[in-house]
Amino acid sequence: MLVDMVCKRCNTDILGKLEMLRSSPIGIARAFFQPHGRDRGKHTTAPGIQARRKQMANESGYPDEVDFGPHAKPIVLPQLKITGEKSFTSTAAGPDELRSFVTTLSALFQSHQITCIRKRGPEHQLRYEAIIMLSPDKTFIQTESSFQAKPPRGGIWLERYDETDAEDVTPAATILQKLDGGLVLKTSSATVEDALDFFAQAVEQISYDSQVTRDIEGPLISVGMTTTVGVMERVIAKNGINLLAHYLGRDYVTDPGFRQIKDSILTGTPSVPADLVENDRIKQVLNAAPEHHHVFYLTRTRRSGGRAAITMIAHLYGVPLLIRLTLDAPEPHPPFPVFFLVDYVNHEVKLQSEAEYAEALPAMWAK
Repeated sequence: MLVDMVCKRCNTDILGKLEMLRSSPIGIARAFFQPHGRDRGKHTTAPGIQARRKQMANESGYPDEVDFGPHAKPIVLPQLKITGEKSFTSTAAGPDELRSFVTTLSALFQSHQITCIRKRGPEHQLRYEAIIMLSPDKTFIQTESSFQAKPPRGGIWLERYDETDAEDVTPAATILQKLDGGLVLKTSSATVEDALDFFAQAVEQISYDSQVTRDIEGPLISVGMTTTVGVMERVIAKNGINLLAHYLGRDYVTDPGFRQIKDSILTGTPSVPADLVENDRIKQVLNAAPEHHHVFYLTRTRRSGGRAAITMIAHLYGVPLLIRLTLDAPEPHPPFPVFFLVDYVNHEVKLQSEAEYAEALPAMWAK
């Protein structure tokens, strides 16, 4: 939409790191309503939820690690959990998934060298620590580590259990395989070395004859995520500025009247002026949009001296949020208000005038 207008530093380096759609309440709504993300051919996946905890209650008291498929259907990830000094449990969505997982682990441990990857905070330029673990005599030891800009391929990602919000018993360690095939080792009381030693022996002892398959009706799912207040509003406001640039041209949004909202978008200070829409009639109008569509509704209020205030209502997954983009900008000459309809299944955007949008709901406009 914005050919030769997008600033890489702002759009990617600053706002791209906010990951609003995966780590916010909107991310949960997106997982339920949107069947898949952008079309990437055979790599197209269901929308992800970025959370520090995604677990399903288990009769043993040790929760199972899960992820979400289309329409937020929980999928039990293949995993091994240390539940005692010499005991462990194995869980997966089905027998085939467990066998494949164990085969992958067995091949990994037989190589006697494993690269573990630990992700650091965004303040670090080299965000990934690569740790080389060797097992010369069936006991893993750390030999070296280095910091890299990109994670090495084929390693095991290291995570820690957050025991402060644990609702069930936390295993000493869990090794699991994500939906994309990546391996994760989560530890609590066990060290990384001890956990690798344990699981290397465990994969040799798994008996598939003792596995039990059962359906779970009404699973209890726990999701814990950390969100930053104001981030969602910043990303939505950025979309509003982009839509204005597309509709009115780049020069329009360079007016000094947009300076404050741009500062809010880029830095979070001052906070983006936003409110939930309470007007029932406006909500009715926005709810009348076609199924699987977001609506961005741009309006203007005339001011003296040829100036205007510009407001946007973003209707995302059924929730309307009003954002004031500017209180003092040049009076726009093209027609206002306008509607941008975003088909979030086919990833298409359509611009409609008020009259064009009204054609789809004549009975409502007539009231």
